[in-house]
Amino acid sequence: MLVRVYANAARDDEFVEIGNPGPESVDLSGWSLTDGEGTATFPLDSLLPARGRIVATRNASSYAEDTLEAADFSLQAGGARQLEGDVLRLADAGDEVVLVDRSGTVVDAYAWGDSSYTGPGWIGRAAERMGRGEIAVRARDTNGSWMDRDEAMDWEGLRHYRLGQSGFDLRPIELRGPTTAVLSPDAGDLPLLRLLASARATIEVGVYTFQSERIASVLAAAAGRGVKVRVLLDGSPVGGVEEDEHRVVGGLLAAGVDVRWLAGAPDVVKRYRYHHAKYAIVDGRVAWIGSENFGNAGFPSDREGNRGWSVIAADAELAAILRNVFEADFDPRRPDSMAAREPAMKPLPSPPSTASWSAGPESEPRSARIVLAPDTTLDPEGILGLFAAAKERLSIDAFYLDELWRDIPNPFLEAAFTAARRGASVRILLDGSWASVEAESGTNDDVVERINGRANNESVPLEVRLLTPRGPIERLHNKGAVVDGRAVLVSSMNWALGSATENREVGLIVEDPDLARIFEASFDADWEGRPSSGVDAWRLEDPTALVALYALVAVASAVSLRKLRARNKDIKPGLRVRTRAPFGAHLRRRHREVRVLPAELVAEPRPRAGGRTGARRGRKGARGGVRGPEGH
Repeated sequence: MLVRVYANAARDDEFVEIGNPGPESVDLSGWSLTDGEGTATFPLDSLLPARGRIVATRNASSYAEDTLEAADFSLQAGGARQLEGDVLRLADAGDEVVLVDRSGTVVDAYAWGDSSYTGPGWIGRAAERMGRGEIAVRARDTNGSWMDRDEAMDWEGLRHYRLGQSGFDLRPIELRGPTTAVLSPDAGDLPLLRLLASARATIEVGVYTFQSERIASVLAAAAGRGVKVRVLLDGSPVGGVEEDEHRVVGGLLAAGVDVRWLAGAPDVVKRYRYHHAKYAIVDGRVAWIGSENFGNAGFPSDREGNRGWSVIAADAELAAILRNVFEADFDPRRPDSMAAREPAMKPLPSPPSTASWSAGPESEPRSARIVLAPDTTLDPEGILGLFAAAKERLSIDAFYLDELWRDIPNPFLEAAFTAARRGASVRILLDGSWASVEAESGTNDDVVERINGRANNESVPLEVRLLTPRGPIERLHNKGAVVDGRAVLVSSMNWALGSATENREVGLIVEDPDLARIFEASFDADWEGRPSSGVDAWRLEDPTALVALYALVAVASAVSLRKLRARNKDIKPGLRVRTRAPFGAHLRRRHREVRVLPAELVAEPRPRAGGRTGARRGRKGARGGVRGPEGH
């Protein structure tokens, strides 16, 4: 059957891929591919292995340059075996590909766009057309088998694939090293600076935008002492690359850092819509994964900026997996991995002085999973599985949230509603800054109203609120979640279709109650409008800790009262004290007795032998002329 078709190409490497789901190989000799206008025939000894695939492309050399893979057959040029006959010219706007066996029987067909094909192998309307650089991919069922109903739905899904994208199949791992939670803007940029400054051999950074000179200065200093530093940035972020970033990149290049842009061109397909990840790897053993770009808003020096979450994981296995992702994306052989070129600029400032970084104490092994968009975002074991496991509470932070993905309900939002129907308390925080609610494109306030209305109609414990700027938090830029106080998601992925299915995003799900407790405390503070750092944020909610605190106060009070018992030199017995009140009161010494005096009883000292009453004379009128024992 046909399993992939690339028609809307940026250059001459359109291709058709044929798959064999069966347990035996198939001899395709004499079989042909046709688009209704031209027919290309497979030569002798064209074998399709069992459970295997073959690719026939227009130009095998172009195909190899764009995919770093070898094609099996060529329709026109390149070093692969040539198909006989015509060259298929697949129309971008709409066309069809038909697979015919040697007897002339149609085996399979695929029609797209404005094609009107209704022949054998196809039923109903044509499938949606693919955009430039996008590949039509046959969908799979829940068992992993190719769907084959001879209709458009076999080829349509939430994800659109682009030429050259990775296909990582990431499995769960066990984190054996310690993990550290980092809150922005509370922690500022010091945790990141300390980690990067600790590098001795290598640093890899993959981030959407990079505008912080302080962070760049640490990378430049590392390169200066012989550390191999590589940085991959998005070459076409929303609004374009800003001047601050050009200046930072120029400084990094001058310091010997290898910087590349992920960018497209008229004849180059950008593998991902945006390289939107935010991660770093130090010495191949420590990984930083977070929600914030390397700028002054994400990691401020003055601790005023975005609300974001990051995690430092000192785990070699996690770092190795993430490094493989970086190598695939950074690879200079890829046409869209373009070396940065910036004019000579003034050097970066000297790096700030920071304390040395240490990984902290070892931890018990914890289950973890890397979330990699677009490769594994929609895997049922990933984020969807995390939400499905929520039993008591699910707390979600989001910069924004799209309710529909191409007229299909957002699967993450639906998973949250499903958790609420099971009885879990679901809370969702969205950004409430001006750009998200009042600007022309701001819709978060409308989203809050609609989702809360739906939750009320369904009578489920789900609520959405806006986090408005307050204190040091200028906007909510986070993209994370905490489940039942035991598991946490930290990621760069916004809750939108493009983020989940078109961007390069990196996240981490980890079963770690200590880590989850920190992020959930931050979420609770934001939800309730409280500070999350400083003296005003201090709260003690652990019942055991509260009991211990009360016991400590009781013991301290008893000790203090013991030391306050009356002694002969303090209170002389037998003297009387007059009060302003119409009645008299006597204070007599008793062993270990503490007496609380009424408010109206005030003592006044008797004049001393040296006549030192001047300092107190002014208070005499206010105290009603009452005198008491000397000095008390």
